[in-house]
Amino acid sequence: MCGRFKLKVSWSDLWQMYNLIRPEDKARNTAPRYNIAPTQDVPFIHVDKDGNQVVSEGRWWLVPHWAKEPTSKWPMFNARSEDAHKKPAFRDAYKTQRCLMPADGYYEWTKNAEDGKKDPWLIELPEFKPFSFAGLWAYNSALDVTSCTILTAAADPNIKDLHHRMPIILKPEAYENWIDPDRSVDEARELLGQNLGSDLTFHRVSRAVNSSRVEGPQCAEAV
Repeated sequence: MCGRFKLKVSWSDLWQMYNLIRPEDKARNTAPRYNIAPTQDVPFIHVDKDGNQVVSEGRWWLVPHWAKEPTSKWPMFNARSEDAHKKPAFRDAYKTQRCLMPADGYYEWTKNAEDGKKDPWLIELPEFKPFSFAGLWAYNSALDVTSCTILTAAADPNIKDLHHRMPIILKPEAYENWIDPDRSVDEARELLGQNLGSDLTFHRVSRAVNSSRVEGPQCAEAV
């Protein structure tokens, strides 16, 4: 599961991870975000009709192209990688609308034995390196909504004590093939094995992040 993440790194450092050629994609100026929550707009990288990698903004809560409402009773900010390609909500996007969602950390929670409250943990790569979640995106023309979701898998052994699920963080060498719409679903699914789960580290952070209304560096302060 991934219910919150952060994107602190500057875009001038981030865009070098991708093969972006549009001047407007290279010149983006995004503010640091420490507490990104479902339904908020986030950037994602995908391939346009001309075969070029581009950046779009979308709602982090997938709205299928056939949906009549922007929200549903089911959580659509994550999709199980094991069966997303079969689910009506995700299977069309899985075929040709796979994306990369940039981040540099995400949060999970455990229950505190002393006070019963939730303790947040920040999960990152060593040296705070930015990375990309494997995602899916969709455009609903009737609602005029662009949206995306993060694929998840069983947690790597080194972080499974925090949560039994984790977002799939792709290795950079898998980026181009993952978002290539000419890759079959089976080929794309195989790429999900190229992930950085075993490299992740984690530490406790402030409970300020527990509220989705709080935004700022205090959310990622170590405890």
